[in-house]
Amino acid sequence: MMTHLIQKVTKATDLEKLGEITSGMLGATCWRANLGYGDELRLDIGARLPYSQPSMTGGEKGAWMLGTRGTVWRLDCPSETLATSEDDPEILKQKLHHVEGTTITAFETSYPDLALTVTFSNGCKLTLFPSTEDDSDLPYWELFTPYQMLLKVGPGAVWSYIPSDLPESP
Repeated sequence: MMTHLIQKVTKATDLEKLGEITSGMLGATCWRANLGYGDELRLDIGARLPYSQPSMTGGEKGAWMLGTRGTVWRLDCPSETLATSEDDPEILKQKLHHVEGTTITAFETSYPDLALTVTFSNGCKLTLFPSTEDDSDLPYWELFTPYQMLLKVGPGAVWSYIPSDLPESP
């Protein structure tokens, strides 16, 4: 089991290991799609697990949890663009339910822009569009895995796979 990996992305093959890490999510069910802190999109995927923090008693989280971290995104379904990160949060909360109960059929990060496309079994596609002009130090997106690991993509042309229980370094 990998304990810590930081990968600069200078060619398409630099994303191969990232694809291996996320392949375990294929076929898993997205059972919750909602807006979290700061109206960032969050998907709970796979097994339903109880929160380990005492303050979250009674709550569940997905074995895989995808968060957008302020990145612009769009949810396209077969007949229309259903929602975008620019839409009103109250409208988004209603429309995001279209992907709940569907399975993940593809999870692909493109080179060189590090855009993420998540494809669902109902034909909908969620695309995240990282901005290289964004001067924040937030990752473009992050994925908590069932292995107590955190996959972070960005900022910039880099991704990391680190234990999820480590404090952030300054």
